Amino acid sequence: MSTRLARAQKLGIAFLPALALGCATTGQAPTSSSSNAITNFNLGADKHVPVEMPAEAAEVRQNISAPILSVVTIDDVVYPYVYGYPLYPEGDGARGIVELRKASADGAKVTKKRDSDGVQHVSEDLPSIGCRFEGIRETRDKYVPVSLKCDLPAPKALGGSKRPVLGTLNAGAKAEEILKEPTVEEHFMGAFHLTSEDFAGGSGTAFFNTTHGQIALVFKSQKLDHFVYYFDPGVVGWQNQATWEGL
Repeated sequence: MSTRLARAQKLGIAFLPALALGCATTGQAPTSSSSNAITNFNLGADKHVPVEMPAEAAEVRQNISAPILSVVTIDDVVYPYVYGYPLYPEGDGARGIVELRKASADGAKVTKKRDSDGVQHVSEDLPSIGCRFEGIRETRDKYVPVSLKCDLPAPKALGGSKRPVLGTLNAGAKAEEILKEPTVEEHFMGAFHLTSEDFAGGSGTAFFNTTHGQIALVFKSQKLDHFVYYFDPGVVGWQNQATWEGL
């Protein structure tokens, strides 16, 4: 089997735990974008490659020509960058979230709320980049991240509507434009892996699987409104407490 075909099959897998979280957020159940969807749910999330924390991440964050969201594939391991910082659960790459939070600390606000079942939900708003981490504090020593949501367009200080979101695409892009973007063709075979039931109506969610989580592109009135990265709850590396200091 070719590497490309193997990657295509891997990325066509439905990742149920993250989708369940996505449903809770969007209010709609995702469905397969293809009648030939693969029903093996192992994304290979235990597979890792060496990923360095890039020295130029801070420069990328400030570069209004650099996309907010980018994707890298190494040896069939697929992971995203947000504002130049890798979302990666192991090794030096795991510093990506730490450094993203540190670089975006200006105006940050942490909110804690316990629901009727006694579950403590903890979120961190980072207004300087228009993003929000959400997770659950299971115990004093265990924080489980759920998602990273980023509003679009970027804040004015980071380029506003002129800054691309993915590849060369800006906020407000239509679904068909996204599928034609070379970045999407290269890493996701030019197809959404799953879509929500309301997607056809123009206000729904389209999903791309990555090795350690999912990227959800949320559309309103047929235009890209914001994106969410859902952390795979089965990846232990996401729960490194050094990553979530202060939450």
